[in-house]
Amino acid sequence: MKEGKRFIDLHSAPFGRKGSFFIVQQSDTGLDHFGASDLWIGTTRSTGYGYSGIDTINRVMKIRLEKDGLPVPFAVSNTPAEMMLESEYGTMHICISEYNLLQFHSEDGLSLVLTAPLPAFHAAVRDMLDGTWLLTTYKRAVNWLFVPVRGSCIMDAPYDWRAMRNLYMHGIWHPDDKGVLDLSVEEFELDSQRRSSYPDYKSSVAAVLADYKQYRDTCFPELPAEFKESRDTAAWMIWSHTRMPAPRSLIQREMVTMMHQMFGQCYCWQQAFQAMANCRNVNFAWSLLLSVFDYQDPATGQIPDHIDELNITYLTFKPPIYGVALNWLLDRCDLSVISRERKELLYEKVANLYRFYFTYRDLDRDGLPEYHQCDETGCEDTSMCSKGLPLACPELAAYLVSMADALSRLAAMLGRDQEAQAWDEEAAALSERLLKAFWTGKRFVAFHAGTKEIIATGSISFFTPLVMGKRLPQHIVGILVKELFTENVHISPYGIPSEALNSPYFEHGWSRGTIQSPTMCLVVLGLAFCGRLEEAREAALRYTRAVQQAGFYHMIDPLTGAGNDKAIGVNNVQHWAAWTAGVFALLAGYLC
Repeated sequence: MKEGKRFIDLHSAPFGRKGSFFIVQQSDTGLDHFGASDLWIGTTRSTGYGYSGIDTINRVMKIRLEKDGLPVPFAVSNTPAEMMLESEYGTMHICISEYNLLQFHSEDGLSLVLTAPLPAFHAAVRDMLDGTWLLTTYKRAVNWLFVPVRGSCIMDAPYDWRAMRNLYMHGIWHPDDKGVLDLSVEEFELDSQRRSSYPDYKSSVAAVLADYKQYRDTCFPELPAEFKESRDTAAWMIWSHTRMPAPRSLIQREMVTMMHQMFGQCYCWQQAFQAMANCRNVNFAWSLLLSVFDYQDPATGQIPDHIDELNITYLTFKPPIYGVALNWLLDRCDLSVISRERKELLYEKVANLYRFYFTYRDLDRDGLPEYHQCDETGCEDTSMCSKGLPLACPELAAYLVSMADALSRLAAMLGRDQEAQAWDEEAAALSERLLKAFWTGKRFVAFHAGTKEIIATGSISFFTPLVMGKRLPQHIVGILVKELFTENVHISPYGIPSEALNSPYFEHGWSRGTIQSPTMCLVVLGLAFCGRLEEAREAALRYTRAVQQAGFYHMIDPLTGAGNDKAIGVNNVQHWAAWTAGVFALLAGYLC
């Protein structure tokens, strides 16, 4: 009996590749071991505002094998470049060889069965009269051409003219007389046409593997010995979740999505984390940071929350951590390779965002911008919002201090000395207002900007002002660090929870107690910026060890260290996140 060897568990992350919307995934009930698979071809394309897929919505076609008309059980194996369905009769290989091309290959006389339920209006299966078949579904924007390069097809796809759709697609692709089957599935956005030739399968696998290794070896950091076993997987997570510019897509340069299901967009503040994680390749890192500002409104300076190939949403957005990321790149990278034009572009864009907050997010005009939606905190159900909105808090002001400092440094690099001095003075003045308004002498607090009601909860956001670094007085740093390292309150063996474990607001919810990759990372970076490298390393080690053990879940249980895939109330959709892989790379590669 075959036993699969897996580079990636398909229940942890669907199989994909850089730039492609194709994925191969398990159902919630399927397993990787022999005879237990429930394997599907899916798509991560978006079809409208919102999240890209929950539960079964992005599963398109079920995969089965046959031999001489009988079903063949198989085990699932994979490498970074291909999947292998291994049976007692031979192996079916699968490779996403190009961004728009999925290839199946077998030399063992196996037949491939692909079955697609088609419940949606106007689903169509068309005989293209040249041996190929075209599947079009509007629900998931699928337009796939099935080309038997070697072998032949028997198709069952009845059309119901009253329902105005094909009811299902059941295709069986048989090998040729030498037992070889080569099936190419090509995705088209416009009308489809069979190519004159398709790439050799083995060459495709080699090219995909080379592309992955090129990313890993030029962008991803080296890791300490204890984390080396996770380096390839973490690098693959980021690589396989990278979106590419394409005709008719809103994506203008490479950006990284969060997950292959549900959170399938390129979130703007995630790009800042990925820029820091990928700073080994300064060109790529700079481009990731700049990518966010391709969508900035020139009149107001506002940036969106997330982007995918079809949609941009400005209805909300996340914290302005771009100064944190820019300071990281200024500290660690040789920016001589970045042209003056690219530096000036980022400088102007970040400055425009800074001004946005004081124009549109300071309702009481006290010089302390507010969060106007809970989403803007990045912790959508944070206890900081327990008294309502607008919320004035030290966290947002600290991010803006960091931004002003980064702008001062970048202005000096550009020879704009007067502007550099002005930004330095701006950072100093905002720091003074921040401390006067929010520091009690013992801790940071927030307040409702309208009622002035004080908010003092166990939220992790009362520690993120550490990102101010040198602007935060050392005696305050000392108080915060002592409080932060209160065991099993603000820190657990697995990291820093989003809500203190002894807080009345603590729950195993989204931002009410889980350890979340972005906020965990920001506090650790803040410790480092304040010169508390030993404490930064200690917190980073706890978290990266937990992630290596649990997997790249966006949320970790602070009591058990297990990955939490149900924190938002939707079962079995929170696959490993490329975001968490980036935070893991950042902390393990540069602070552990």
